[in-house]
Amino acid sequence: MPRVRASAILECMSGFSKRVLGIIVGRPVIAIVIAAVVVGAMLLHSRRQTTPVTHREQHVALTVSQQTELGSQQYAKTLRANHARIVSSGPQYAEVQRVATRIEGVASRDRPSFVWRVTLIRKNEANAFCLPGGKIVVYTGILPVAQNDAGLATVLGHEVAHATAQHVAERLEREHLTAAAAAIIAGGVAFTPGQYVRVMALLGAGDTLRFSRAQESEADHIGLVYMARAGYDPRQALAFWKRMQRASRGKEPPEFISDHPSDAHRVQRVESWLPEAERAYTPARSSNG
Repeated sequence: MPRVRASAILECMSGFSKRVLGIIVGRPVIAIVIAAVVVGAMLLHSRRQTTPVTHREQHVALTVSQQTELGSQQYAKTLRANHARIVSSGPQYAEVQRVATRIEGVASRDRPSFVWRVTLIRKNEANAFCLPGGKIVVYTGILPVAQNDAGLATVLGHEVAHATAQHVAERLEREHLTAAAAAIIAGGVAFTPGQYVRVMALLGAGDTLRFSRAQESEADHIGLVYMARAGYDPRQALAFWKRMQRASRGKEPPEFISDHPSDAHRVQRVESWLPEAERAYTPARSSNG
């Protein structure tokens, strides 16, 4: 996304205006105020919306169509890189298609413009992801941990929630705003390199892990409701995260240096959201979960 640069601003200003700006930004407090005003103005030009399920207000600049285009490009790149490992038949393929179809049906109520696709890739990694616009990739390595349809629905509900909540666009917008504010403040204050790093951290640029954990937690919440709406027992999400906890076997990094909540904390949060999910739960006629 385009970034605001002081040089570009100065090129558009008269000589008098440049001298006035030079005096102003020479004062640290005023530089900080200017940064706040500029960021506020940039927020006014971003789209304000609320996330599904959690109804949290967020700001994003990219339109849904722009996000979809980015997602489609990355999806095509992923398929090209893994062409020989794409699974297109068999029981695992059928399971992924079956569960994804039900989760997509629920998520489409929040993002009707998404064009859903799901691909299973033979890879010994317990992972899956959903790109902006509805392109889903599942690695076969997650299926033994999922164990059943409900376990897989936990995974796909979470990943699809990242896309419907537009988390990628939100993070891009936050990084853009942070960079603009830091550039203005740095122009008005004589920083040592260490001081500049601390200012960036206070503004949020050094806080991307905590922000990402908040998004991960929100995706857990939205995904839990999605799987319940799709007819999967939300209590199975607890069983899944406990299996993930056992599968980690001490390999999981401490939460304070991870962009995902620890599995133990996930279990606690899922338990707190269960009453809401259970109200949305209607058992499907046929389910392997």
